[in-house]
Amino acid sequence: MQRATRYNAHMLSIVALAVLCADPMVIEGTVPDDASEFFTVPFTVAPGTVELEIRHDDLSSSNILDWGLFAADGGFVGWGGGNSEPALVGPLASSRSYSLATLTPGTWNVLVGKALVTQKPAKYRLEIESRTTPTLSAQQRTAWMPVTLAVSSRFYAGDLHVHSTQSGDARATLDEIAALAAKRGLDFVALSEHNTLTTLDFLNDAQSRSPTVLLVPSVEFTTYAGHLNAFGATQLPDFWFGVSNRTLADAVADFAAQGAVPTVNHPTLDLGTFCIGCAWEHGAVDGLAAVEVGVGGWDETGSLFDESALAFWEAQASRGIHLTAVGGSDDHRAGVGRNQTQSELGSPTTMIFAHELSVAGLTRGLLDGRTVVKLRGPDDPMIEVVLPNMAHDRDTYLGEQVELSARVTGGVGHTLVWIENGVVARTDQIDVSPFSADFVLKAPSGNTARVRAEVRVDQQPRTVTSFVWVGTSRGLPPVVSPKPSSCSSVPLVSIALLGLWALRRARRGK
Repeated sequence: MQRATRYNAHMLSIVALAVLCADPMVIEGTVPDDASEFFTVPFTVAPGTVELEIRHDDLSSSNILDWGLFAADGGFVGWGGGNSEPALVGPLASSRSYSLATLTPGTWNVLVGKALVTQKPAKYRLEIESRTTPTLSAQQRTAWMPVTLAVSSRFYAGDLHVHSTQSGDARATLDEIAALAAKRGLDFVALSEHNTLTTLDFLNDAQSRSPTVLLVPSVEFTTYAGHLNAFGATQLPDFWFGVSNRTLADAVADFAAQGAVPTVNHPTLDLGTFCIGCAWEHGAVDGLAAVEVGVGGWDETGSLFDESALAFWEAQASRGIHLTAVGGSDDHRAGVGRNQTQSELGSPTTMIFAHELSVAGLTRGLLDGRTVVKLRGPDDPMIEVVLPNMAHDRDTYLGEQVELSARVTGGVGHTLVWIENGVVARTDQIDVSPFSADFVLKAPSGNTARVRAEVRVDQQPRTVTSFVWVGTSRGLPPVVSPKPSSCSSVPLVSIALLGLWALRRARRGK
């Protein structure tokens, strides 16, 4: 089915009431009981309308529905998801998560996502008010233009997973985010809103007040079976699978085609209904480029999930899937209310080696696998793997062996661990800063081999590098060790602590 401009077949079964004689228009209906995760509800926009207000209710304390909007021409207007407030849309101003839109007369569609349906039959109620006089003041929105803040080949520190007020479950402004990032010594922050790119409209204005911290466009492509970050994205592919004929594989390809870096977020964060779709259940998808191995700061939440995320990453590598390691705080509050369940921006910190501080420069570093993840934050030890001057294909050095050197700063008293093909190959006690150690990685004929380095504190990972691979071709199968992975299991925690943390992370509470 093409876009969401037609009346859906399910409308034949909706028990609907449309009060057309006066505003607001009221539409009450039954959620289609089928396998599709989305459906649309059509309504009419009359000539002369300059502002729409759409109020929505899932009419249940158990069910959770998400909400978005399509224009008369099928264009995507916005996705409030679980926003509790109404959606207001107009040509000069719109509420958060929604783009500006000319209110062309005709059939528009409310997009509804079936986030959680446990009570059947599931009902919904929409109140749609068409206004001839706007209530919102005109907004200053501008098209995003890329900027370069520095030209220097080095590691840049940043956070790849941060939410601003354009995400319905967040409250941080762009200025608050930039200020906290600067205070923590970060060079960049990726604004990864849930299924909306409206932050782009305000990014250059905020960037003009942030001379040292690069504000990077991104999106958290949120599905009900996994969350996907797209670092550098400026276009949003269809996520409304079932209404659109597009798939997740199509979306990943679309992100890659625009130069964005598709990244699996918090892959092992399985909290059931506390955080809908947070764990990755999509399996392998061609085109994925990175994975979040650091999920929230180690002190606050990472100790619960980072080791299982590392194990997930190793499992993908054992199948020959090359994913760059990244970390993200998933900060929604610019550090306000930090506690046992709330990690702040920069915890963890991702270091990206790039030739300039720009979206293009950072993207190239991510695609080449030139990253280090500091699981607690920017003050953690640093590992710089010195690479040889030899031919390579992104993260893979072409040959039968590669000679590496790791340089560790700030790690005195801790342990440098080399993890080769999924198992610990060597450990070195760090007794000086900087500390250096060499490693030779060899690939058997017809295979690729991989190695990464960790600094461990009290036998727990604290700083993690991405893999360095070696082989005569990047496409060769990997060496798979018969031994168990070096990553230990997730520590056991009480149900109470897990539930408390889940409530903080929940995309939407009821």
